Amino acid sequence: MRSICSGSYSFNDQDGRVILDQRPNIELYYVPSLGDDDDDDDYNDKHHVIDANNIYKQSPTPTETDILINESLTRFNSMLETIDDDEKHGYLMAKEKCPDLCGESFKLIFLRCEVFNVEKSVRRFVKYWNTRLEVFGDELAFLPMTLDGAMQNDVDHISLQYLQLAKDTTDPYGRALLLFDFNVEGDDTISSESLLRVVWYQVHQALIKESVQKQGVVVYVRCLYSMADWRPSLSKQIVQAGRGILPVRFAGMHFMNPPTFLSIIMRFVKPLVGKELRYRFYTHSGSVDNVLETLDKFSLGSRELLPVSYGGLLECV
Repeated sequence: MRSICSGSYSFNDQDGRVILDQRPNIELYYVPSLGDDDDDDDYNDKHHVIDANNIYKQSPTPTETDILINESLTRFNSMLETIDDDEKHGYLMAKEKCPDLCGESFKLIFLRCEVFNVEKSVRRFVKYWNTRLEVFGDELAFLPMTLDGAMQNDVDHISLQYLQLAKDTTDPYGRALLLFDFNVEGDDTISSESLLRVVWYQVHQALIKESVQKQGVVVYVRCLYSMADWRPSLSKQIVQAGRGILPVRFAGMHFMNPPTFLSIIMRFVKPLVGKELRYRFYTHSGSVDNVLETLDKFSLGSRELLPVSYGGLLECV
């Protein structure tokens, strides 16, 4: 990765808040997140506590009891029944073709994603199945989310590098660790549709762990070498999937050695991600020791939790 320039600069929104402030070490972007349940500003102003577990300003995960789960699933199913068939056509097809893939355990993942807000969970569930049908097509959408199932047409080694998962390691609080390599977008032999399916696949692999369903994912971002390689329409689809379709909580995104033109990309992304959950984009640059020092604020300050491509020991596949 090429290093960023040594100077400082900033970009402010219309209210004067800093959206991007480029300095040699960590700075946060006052940019909304890629989707979580935390859109109640009054609630979060009162209850947001900066501690090691809540550094990403996530809504607290409730203590799960049999009563909470059973009552929530009952309300979920009742609300799902009230939705018009045309609006939930993807789910109805899934219920017929792969009932084992849309049962109570899968619905529970959506409830956990939305911290048991049943209405939001049902809305996300319906959008999920409709979008899964669009992204994968009739023949693959209702197969298991595996390399020989829904992903059987997208097993190219290079495309799978787009989003990689540390399968055997989480952060100290159970969040999955992923590595997004946006430079794969520069390979014009790989379609944007295939790269989008890779995102779907890896998110599902991360969600196998119950702790990830509850706490979410943390993403390391390998920034583009050239802005000419960027695919804005693909970025839009990924953001939309994260905001209200895939049942995953995006805790934070750590941009590693970002180029100076990232500010331009942020100006495009900001309107897409909405106003929910600010303080989720971070930058890290400098030596391995400097990067580890700035990551330590997020309990990621060890080589075991830093991807190999940045001088760490974390294997992502």
